[in-house]
Amino acid sequence: MAMVGLFWVSEDAVHLGAPPGESAPGVRLATEGLDAVGPRPGTWKWADLGSVTVVGAPVRTTPGRQLSMTLDVVLGAMGLGGPEGPAEMTVRVQASDGAADLLVHSAAAGAYTPGEVELSHQVLDRFVAGTLGPAVLSAWGRAHGTGKTPRPAEREALLQQWAQS
Repeated sequence: MAMVGLFWVSEDAVHLGAPPGESAPGVRLATEGLDAVGPRPGTWKWADLGSVTVVGAPVRTTPGRQLSMTLDVVLGAMGLGGPEGPAEMTVRVQASDGAADLLVHSAAAGAYTPGEVELSHQVLDRFVAGTLGPAVLSAWGRAHGTGKTPRPAEREALLQQWAQS
């Protein structure tokens, strides 16, 4: 399994954010559409969607943000606080029958690059338009299923390829 942008890619599944846990919410992307588990479970077909966006993804934008994340890790290691768990993000689904906001957890250890977030949205736009499917990401997961997440530049290059293929 590996994180590529906002996607968690394994050999047999693609999720937005981290895959759901026993009690954690999640959104799985499939050939037919997306499936949500958690407080707002549901299934949406790509053909019925107008847009899918992710709001609130932690983005690595300033040295202050990086300093804050480092401080959280240090304080957590000392038992003095720090982050309670992974950052929460909202998957906003706009469908022909209305909108839904779905909770997911970030898969990033700290934050995503701004490029990863932008390119991930372009890939999601292609899923909604029907010009690309999650199977392409799963195929990559099967071919590169080492369990190692690529470095940021490699992730952005992959996302760029998927966004423009």
